[in-house]
Amino acid sequence: MLDNATYNLMETATVISKGLHRYGTFQSDAKNCQHCQQIWNEMKQADEKQLEKIVAHLRQHMQTGGATKAA
Repeated sequence: MLDNATYNLMETATVISKGLHRYGTFQSDAKNCQHCQQIWNEMKQADEKQLEKIVAHLRQHMQTGGATKAA
């Protein structure tokens, strides 16, 4: 069983990852508004950066045994 900290990292990485694919649709929907496209692009970049940070730290948790022993 995963400890809470490791589980939380995995859950957050999953949520961010699932959301990243939507930005293409958002940018396409905003094709007539350059400012909207810029906003979506900036948000996508921020999410990608957050995901990289979370995944890197999640690797550390997994390498150091980010699991609790089942009772």
